[in-house]
Amino acid sequence: MATKLSLKFNQKNFTDFIGKIKDLTNIEDIVKLKIEQDKILMYSMLSNDASVLALKSYLVNTSDYILNFDKEETFDFIITGASKFVKNLAFFNSDTPIKVDINFKALPDDDNIMHVRSAQFSNGKLKISTIGGEEHKIRDINSTTLGNKLNIKNSKWSFKMTKEDFADVKKLCSINNEDRILNINVSNGKVSMNESTKWELEIDEIEPRNTNLIFGKKYLSNINADKDYINFSIFETFILVKDDNSNLMISFEQDFTADDE
Repeated sequence: MATKLSLKFNQKNFTDFIGKIKDLTNIEDIVKLKIEQDKILMYSMLSNDASVLALKSYLVNTSDYILNFDKEETFDFIITGASKFVKNLAFFNSDTPIKVDINFKALPDDDNIMHVRSAQFSNGKLKISTIGGEEHKIRDINSTTLGNKLNIKNSKWSFKMTKEDFADVKKLCSINNEDRILNINVSNGKVSMNESTKWELEIDEIEPRNTNLIFGKKYLSNINADKDYINFSIFETFILVKDDNSNLMISFEQDFTADDE
């Protein structure tokens, strides 16, 4: 039998909360929230039967967004059709109190996980309702597993670029929009991004190495460029772009035939 819970949003951060969900929809239209007493893990992923191709996540303080969440269990809220969902929630005026009433039920095999079956957001005037997606709609991960998987100490090497260079790369990719691929080339430690026969921009110089990576241009929109520099950490099979509270993981194809390692 489902149980009900009423939660109040921190009004000053409601717009930011919706913005983060909207950002995650650029990966996939299914977003999962894992709500705990201290943290909320928000993520979306693109995957196939064998592996995760792309994943973006945010790990934020629960109290920054929800004022009265004191449950010991983890609440799984799976949002399907998330892009339409955030467009609906954008009608709320964050100047007035906003709450969400949820119906939830413990998972059959884990009574510490509460599955949100439905949710209704309201501000006293407008009500927006949604049905919680089934657990099989998106792979389940937790913040500990994700933190271990994306620990930059386990990366093979890294490079950085200024936010100005990043802005130029996005513009160049937009102008030359025929192809979907962006090349990352490292030649004797000089790092550049390019589209073959069209343009090339040198962005960093690191320890001597030679390699090439292939990056999907569409994921440039998922990179946060709030800081002066954007850091790229290269793992065995993926690129990680990490900032204070978000991770963007993108699998890549690569050619290590000329790698100095």
